[in-house]
Amino acid sequence: MMRRLKQLLDSGKPVLCAWCGITDPRYLERVCEFSFDAVVLDMQHGFFDETSVQAGIATLISNGKAPFVRIPLDRWDTASRVLDFGALGVIAPMINTAEDARKFASVTKFVPVGQRSFGPRHAASLYGISSNEYLEEFDHCSLALAMIETLEAYHNVEDILKVEGIDGVLIGPGDLSISVRQNRIPDAYGPDTIDIVKDIINRCKIDGKKAAAFTIDSATANMLNEMGADLISVGIDDSYIADGIVSHISGLNFR
Repeated sequence: MMRRLKQLLDSGKPVLCAWCGITDPRYLERVCEFSFDAVVLDMQHGFFDETSVQAGIATLISNGKAPFVRIPLDRWDTASRVLDFGALGVIAPMINTAEDARKFASVTKFVPVGQRSFGPRHAASLYGISSNEYLEEFDHCSLALAMIETLEAYHNVEDILKVEGIDGVLIGPGDLSISVRQNRIPDAYGPDTIDIVKDIINRCKIDGKKAAAFTIDSATANMLNEMGADLISVGIDDSYIADGIVSHISGLNFR
């Protein structure tokens, strides 16, 4: 399972992710029944805390999905914790500088790249491997993704990508558009940011790093695929639930 994420990333096809903030185990199991390769558990804007994210990671692994976690802002201790819980990917919001990226990398990678503390037994057991196997393979099979979601981060993206231990970036299109336009109402992938998104993806290719992006609709996901994104997260809890409800009631003739 640990190796599968790297195999997917090396296949040339984008890794397809779901994005979940709802902690209910049955809900996560239901999400896992679909063709996602990975699932992001959101601790920044979602409802996950340490207890529920630990259970959620175990649910994803048992259902064959690569577990990612978006940690809360500047919570480097949480990054290490979710890795010990079994996460294969960690997403850090609002990485604006190379110094931010170095702090993030230091807690997600073992020595000599970072300073992640030794504590692999639980994660190793979830993947059915020994602690030594986990230590040997983890840094090569996991992803530390820095979120690029401000104009400052975009201006510093080359320096961020060059930080050892940063495996790639995840474009946060809503906050990026807010920062670029100085308008609190987001315009994800609008005319003011679409060229920035393309440039970020291209810079990842040049530096040999992974480009990830988030969207809530399939049309934009297809566009991101054409741009060369390596990992694409499609939809959120609200859209998964709303679309399902609409499919049930839209054809009713008494409403």
